[in-house]
Amino acid sequence: MDPLDPALQSTAVTGVRPLLTLVIFAGLGSFFLGALVTAIRRGMRENGWFKFNQEKEKQD
Repeated sequence: MDPLDPALQSTAVTGVRPLLTLVIFAGLGSFFLGALVTAIRRGMRENGWFKFNQEKEKQD
């Protein structure tokens, strides 16, 4: 199946450039995903989101 955009025919299928682009975007995506997960975990712990913090205090 041919790509719809003729400009992608020469670059998207072969060569090192698509792999390099994939590595760059995967690195950036993992950074932002990690930052999001870290922010949610910190909010759960410090601000008592979802009441996980209060349950731990009752057990101690």
